[in-house]
Amino acid sequence: MSYKIGVYGSNIVESEHALSLARQLGQALAERGCIVITGACSGMPYAVARAAFERGAEVWGFTPALNLDEHRRAYPRDDVGIYHRLIYVPPGYHDLFGLAPATPDRDWGARLKYRNVISTVNSDAGLIISGGWGTLNEFTNLIYEGKPIGVLVGSGGLANELPTWYPRLRKKTASPVLFAEDPTKLLSLVLQCLEEASTGQHQQ
Repeated sequence: MSYKIGVYGSNIVESEHALSLARQLGQALAERGCIVITGACSGMPYAVARAAFERGAEVWGFTPALNLDEHRRAYPRDDVGIYHRLIYVPPGYHDLFGLAPATPDRDWGARLKYRNVISTVNSDAGLIISGGWGTLNEFTNLIYEGKPIGVLVGSGGLANELPTWYPRLRKKTASPVLFAEDPTKLLSLVLQCLEEASTGQHQQ
């Protein structure tokens, strides 16, 4: 079974060390036969996805753009060829959610949040590498969905803060939140959770 693993993190490259971790994580995802899901953005998720693609993994991108031209304008340095599937925000989404058309800037922000929800819902589990406010939104989406989450400690940003911040949360969740500094070990822990959950469901 190919698990769909979402990768969420900073839309910039945090550091050379973080970039190295991203490449290792991408290679590990490919070696384990995972489908890689990202928000189709630049930065750390793109680095993971590109490394996975280069090793033969299938990559899906959930972009906040409405079409390919808009996506390319938003992320001009990224190669869209790495995506086996590029999923756009549906046309007429304002009507779907009862939203009035907004200014382009506000409109893009709403679509980013829509993208965050759709990409996390379509993932079996999530991996956090570095990250800021947008990644925190994706992290909480995964929490609400009760999905396993792996946090790559040492990659910077949110991933370095979660080990001390997350245990202080009072809200209960079905999500196992796992921490590791080694990308391969972190992925193994997440996949183990998925396998155990799958085995438990089959036994019931």
